[in-house]
Amino acid sequence: MGGVHPDDKKISRNCKLEALPLPPMVYISVSQHIGAPAKPIVAVGDKVKVGQPIAEPGGFVSAYIHSSVSGTVKSIAPGLDMQGNKQTYIGIQVEGDEWEENIDRSDTLVTDIPDDGKAMLEKVRLAGCVGLGGATFPAHVKFSLAPGKKCECLIINGCECEPYLTSDFRTLLEKGEQVVIGAAIEKQILGVDKCVFGIEDNKPEAIAHIAEVIEKLRKLSPKYEGISVMPLMKKYPEGGEKQLIDAVMHRQVKSGGLPIDVGAVVSNVCTALSVYEAVQKNKPVIDNSVTVTGDCLGEDNQHNFVVRVGTPLSFIIDHAGGVPQTASKAIAGGPMMGRPISNLDAPTVKGTGAILFLTREQTARRPQGNCIRCGRCASACPMGLEPFLLYRLGTHDMLDELEKNAVQDCIGCGCCLYSCPANIPLLDVINQAKAAVMGVMKARRAATKAAQTK
Repeated sequence: MGGVHPDDKKISRNCKLEALPLPPMVYISVSQHIGAPAKPIVAVGDKVKVGQPIAEPGGFVSAYIHSSVSGTVKSIAPGLDMQGNKQTYIGIQVEGDEWEENIDRSDTLVTDIPDDGKAMLEKVRLAGCVGLGGATFPAHVKFSLAPGKKCECLIINGCECEPYLTSDFRTLLEKGEQVVIGAAIEKQILGVDKCVFGIEDNKPEAIAHIAEVIEKLRKLSPKYEGISVMPLMKKYPEGGEKQLIDAVMHRQVKSGGLPIDVGAVVSNVCTALSVYEAVQKNKPVIDNSVTVTGDCLGEDNQHNFVVRVGTPLSFIIDHAGGVPQTASKAIAGGPMMGRPISNLDAPTVKGTGAILFLTREQTARRPQGNCIRCGRCASACPMGLEPFLLYRLGTHDMLDELEKNAVQDCIGCGCCLYSCPANIPLLDVINQAKAAVMGVMKARRAATKAAQTK
């Protein structure tokens, strides 16, 4: 349901993945995944290698963090992230490029998949794999199904439905074999027979290439059976987890539910690649692909970089030609769900997928008018909500009514704001209302849990 059709703006789609040179220093956050921050296990003055663990999980929902460079730990101290919030960073001065000995750095494609799903899951955990589609949920937790839950279909999200973003597309084209093998590994870990690559039909090259790779690998081993490609309608936000499940499986995840409730597990293209590297190459998550784009950069300065985790944004931008003179705002991610960058000296994290520059004309707020009751925001909402109602309730802090009308289900996609002819700041108010309601719900759950333990 719902959705909108913004202009693709995939102006960096023909830019191949290119390895960014190493910066003089990296600053690796211990809070770059959903859940508890990781705990540093190195000290200032320690020498580290590429791929060496430098922080361990701080809880069940947490992940290992590894050094992305070799050198000397210079600091373990607070710093500011892209939005200006304080985080703890491990600062490492780069000295050469010495890797852990057990990491296979060759280009040899390893197609033989081990039989032991538990052993592979442990490798995924030790490698610090997280969801690289933006959510950064620890992969080993997602793949560890709760008792009584069964996965019927693994969905690989190759939609990349936001305008401008192309790093997933380039990964499918240039590392399609590794991605498909990673998906087969995930399939075996989950014990599921069916895996579907969902790719929007505005990426015909990727659809054709992945279909060809699947057919080639299927001839090598029965472990690649059950994997297929499904071309999907070009429609934002087709890559949203619940929207993708609906498109592929024709099942709707209920309010407050999880994908596994309808038999689905969703994994991103780059997550599947990281799983391949973890299991087949013993390589932890130490880099990711980052699109640097924007109309104001010009055609010659579009890039899809492979960036070591912890690289300062300013270093990346310098290699892309610097901040364009006409740029008014930098966004981490896409124009619909990305977050404004207030600190260009902040480092990348595992989930950093894009740096987008927008001009003043592209970001300027248009004059706000009165609601004309047209209902376009409700028609565009992919969650079936009524944004016009949530906006009114939110402006009056009616938290009980907001919860009854499922403001907590909002995914922040911006379809309502995009479609509103009166330019009402629907998303701004709904985001604030959702945060308030989620706080109330969390406090209520904590109180209920406390009462049950007495």
